[in-house]
Amino acid sequence: MPGAAPAQEGSNSVQPRSEDLVGETVADRPSAYYRFETHALESIDGKRHYRIQIGIPRTHAPAGGYPALYMLDGNAALDTLGDPDLEWLSRRNPPVLVAIGYDVPTRNDVVARAYDYTPPVVENGRPVAQPVVRGRPGGGADRFLAFIETRIKPLVRARARVSGEESLWGHSYGGLFTLHTLFTRPESFSRYVVGDPSVWWYDGALMREWEAFDKPRATGKRVAILVGTKPHEGGRPAPAALPIQTVDGRTLDSRSAAREMAAGLLENAAQATYETFPEQGHGGMLRVSLERALQIAAEPKAQGLIITHHPNHSSQ
Repeated sequence: MPGAAPAQEGSNSVQPRSEDLVGETVADRPSAYYRFETHALESIDGKRHYRIQIGIPRTHAPAGGYPALYMLDGNAALDTLGDPDLEWLSRRNPPVLVAIGYDVPTRNDVVARAYDYTPPVVENGRPVAQPVVRGRPGGGADRFLAFIETRIKPLVRARARVSGEESLWGHSYGGLFTLHTLFTRPESFSRYVVGDPSVWWYDGALMREWEAFDKPRATGKRVAILVGTKPHEGGRPAPAALPIQTVDGRTLDSRSAAREMAAGLLENAAQATYETFPEQGHGGMLRVSLERALQIAAEPKAQGLIITHHPNHSSQ
């Protein structure tokens, strides 16, 4: 298993630890296994400023190039990774690590990610100009995906020799974006790792995309969905428990919807997994799912598994 850092169990809030300052990370320390470089980019409209940190293995590139792992919430991802993770990767098929973060001193820019990571919304056949959830405008996921494809991927390919084995990892809103990418542009990545996705966002808008998705387009894709099921602490219900209405009138919550998505993908020849972690709440799933993303990105080739539940799954 990658690294030695345990999954950090924190609040079950939707944006855990977002305002925590990020100090020195693996990208700032000398390493025998990876070298990191930092690039500054900004959105076309100049409203969002990105910190792209690229970790390139010090091992010789394979004949076809390194695989690559694109990590959303890059500040938080690098704040979560440890030197043992890099050492673990170096002994396998190490991927280029691409941390897509924001140019802020904290783990997240919650306003920017609320826009970038959430899908456009259509109601009554018309697009919603500015879908707002919890006071934050959203709906920019298509623009952000285009930014990844036209700005970030070319930058990575110019800095490192990479293959076509590209993975995308996201947690929470990042998991929402990862599934949106799979359902709208599945060719963008070959492997998708999803941690505790915010399927509940905007009354389950992602569910509309899933129901409209031509499932055979996911054939051969490696998709891992990981969900924490520890009961929510506090007076209000966890967002994952909020009801989502399907087109056929059924009522689901985020976890049930995610499981249904995994099952549907598996039925259509995707290499899909669905795992539950009863000992983890929303915050702890960031480390758990990122750890799984490292494992999957380092696989020499996609490996199909079945949908599983782990009543006593250890994240160590």
